[in-house]
Amino acid sequence: MNRFVSGLAPQIRGLLELKHAMGLPYESSERHLSAFDTMCARRYPGQTILSREMAMDWALQRPGEHVNGQIRRITPIRQLAKHMASLGADAYVIPTGIPGRHIHYRPHIFSHQELRALFDAADTIQMSPYGGQRQLIIPVMFRMIYCLGLRPGEARKLHRNDVDLAHGSVLIRESKGHKDRMVFMSPDLHAYCRRYDAAIDSYHPDRIPFFPNHHGDFYSQSTPDYWFHELLDAADPFIVASPGSPPRPYDLRHVHVIEVINRWVRAGRNPEVLVAYLSLHLGHSDTEDTWYYFHLAADFHPELRGIANTNIEARFPEAHHEIR
Repeated sequence: MNRFVSGLAPQIRGLLELKHAMGLPYESSERHLSAFDTMCARRYPGQTILSREMAMDWALQRPGEHVNGQIRRITPIRQLAKHMASLGADAYVIPTGIPGRHIHYRPHIFSHQELRALFDAADTIQMSPYGGQRQLIIPVMFRMIYCLGLRPGEARKLHRNDVDLAHGSVLIRESKGHKDRMVFMSPDLHAYCRRYDAAIDSYHPDRIPFFPNHHGDFYSQSTPDYWFHELLDAADPFIVASPGSPPRPYDLRHVHVIEVINRWVRAGRNPEVLVAYLSLHLGHSDTEDTWYYFHLAADFHPELRGIANTNIEARFPEAHHEIR
């Protein structure tokens, strides 16, 4: 945290120390705070008070920026101001309602045909001219997200030692809420990952990441998003997305959960047991996040259809807040 250089650096460090002490990863917010610190150092050198001018300069919507992204960018600066105010410092708190209401995203639930087109595109992806072995990594990374129900960030940040290729288990360490969990690969995925590991090992024998970039380090958060949209373009016209809501890598996790729900409830599994298990499997700290998926499922078991029709939007919040 020594990288902060503006006049607000001590306060930013203090907020981050507080969030980390509470057990919150706060990774995305920390990146926004770092960018805010850079802006303050450049435009408001030496300023130790978080003024209205500084705050609203940051809050201004950027060209092409979605309101949800603007909200995510503003929120940690609002929290910084409240933190400073609680310590008796002068700080302008960006008013609630700026920039507007969060727009709830409706996940794209891939059909089997669309999934086949997507993974066919992944299997034929070309090497990058900038180095790295993305032609090996992309097919495996997105299959793991889909087959194991991982958050994209969890797949991206996997360590090589997290993937037990002897027994077919995957350790997801300190995901949302700083909780570890274990998931298990199917025999097909297990064999697929073993072949990948042997292939990538010839390029990065001493790597720490399971998916190393050309330097042998972890990929940035934006890279899987870029890859995914490249796959969507290659899979066109087989994938038909809703206007204004292009599919995201996270939607593969949604599809995984919905397929599990539909498969298990048709087999007569107890819904309450299913929710408890899925919460553990998905790394949810609260089963309310898991109930959201019952609302998304397209083909409810009769018992679950009754649950889904009891104004579930009011009872269970949408899971848009999960980290990548």
